[in-house]
Amino acid sequence: MKLTHIVAVGATTAVAAVVLAGPAAATPAEGDVVRTDLGKGTTTAPIWIVTAGQPTTLHVQGLLLKPGAGSGWHTHPGPEQSVINGGEVIVRSAGNCAPTVYTAGQMVVIPGGVAHQVTNEGVVDADVVVTYTLPADAPMRGDAPAECP
Repeated sequence: MKLTHIVAVGATTAVAAVVLAGPAAATPAEGDVVRTDLGKGTTTAPIWIVTAGQPTTLHVQGLLLKPGAGSGWHTHPGPEQSVINGGEVIVRSAGNCAPTVYTAGQMVVIPGGVAHQVTNEGVVDADVVVTYTLPADAPMRGDAPAECP
């Protein structure tokens, strides 16, 4: 068989397979299903989570910081990803003591093991959804010495 015939037969077979297969059918939800968006935020920070197949626990928390409240300096044994739903928070981290302000619709990414502090220096509550990806059975948080004046 000539090369042009082989290509033509291959292309015809591929087109026929797509046409004859038809659209894929989605599986509809069953019963009463309600989804509640807990938060949506955007970041330009690079994000990657590698667990190397080790047991991992995902924690998702709602966090409400009243005006004047703060987390104190601490670390987590895995990455933290937070979405600011309302108000604003100020984050200071080891190696970058300059305060960074995050407002509603933004996302904060803090790598595991990095000491940081989160405060609400505003006049309204800060509403945050926090996600931690941690080694299984590890404590969620560890206190850390103050890194910045």
